[in-house]
This record gives sequence, structure tokens and C-alpha cells, in this order.
Amino acid sequence: MASFSFFNILRDTGRRPYHLVTLDDVLQMRWDYFECLAASVWQKKGYRYVYRTPPTDDGVDVVALSGNRGELIQCKSSGVDDADLPWDAVKDVVTGEASYRLRHPGVEFQKVCITNQYFNDTAVTHAKLNRVELYNRDGLAALLEQHPVTMLELERFMYTEWDQASA
Repeated sequence: MASFSFFNILRDTGRRPYHLVTLDDVLQMRWDYFECLAASVWQKKGYRYVYRTPPTDDGVDVVALSGNRGELIQCKSSGVDDADLPWDAVKDVVTGEASYRLRHPGVEFQKVCITNQYFNDTAVTHAKLNRVELYNRDGLAALLEQHPVTMLELERFMYTEWDQASA
């Protein structure tokens, strides 16, 4: 029987599972890892229940809940450095809110969009009009400073069956 090492299943980054995720790491992440990062950060922000949504997500990638408050998070990542992303994320989270209000009655949701790059002026304008909080690359760096996340914590959202296997 071959020996198994936890390190064999991590991305080929040369990093260990307790490595704190840096902004440089984020700029190289696949979109699904970026969603897991957002989920990890919101869990660190104190939300009791955080989950990634299925592929048919109604415009929301991560839902964070704690009692009667919640946040709906739309994640947009880009491999183009210093890109100014359009307002698609804002449209997605605004239109998805109604669906999540039905799924979670009594929860007052805030809407959030997060990117590893920047939002253009149109996105910023529409975010203000629709009360959507935007986190661009600089805001994301501040979040990581306030709420450090390890690769292991991030990957627990990627591979949720790990928690079920240990139960």
C-alpha cells in the first residue's frame, strides 16, 4: 500500500497548509479558490454559518449568516493585473438578493462584491445606488490583514467532504 501525505493533495505551490494566504497568492488563484478565500474571510469576520453556493447560484457565490443578519457575496477574479472590472458583479448580487431572501426568511442581507483587481467607475456608481459594498484589491489586502486565512482554512471550503469524513 502506498503511503499517503496530506501535502500531496495541496496545489503545487510549495506552500504548507498553515501558510497564511498573501495578496500575491490571491492574484494567482483560480476563481474557485478565490470564492473559498471569500468564504474563509467572512467566517473569520464572525459569521456562524458560511457556505459556497452551487453552480446555479442566482448571482451569489458565498452566503454568510449569523442570526438574523447575513451577507451575500459575489466574487470576481481576473488574471489581468490592474484590470478595471465592469459592474457585472453588482448586477449579479443585486438581482440574486430576492432569491436568498426567500431561502432565508427573516435575515437582513447586506450585499458585497469582492475582486482581486479593481472595479470601474460604473461599478462604483451602481454599487452606491444599490447599497452594495465593494472590496477591490486594496480592500481585499486590508481584509487579509485583519482576518488572516491559511491555505488549510481556504481548502476546507473547497473540499467540504473533509469535514464530513472526520465526523
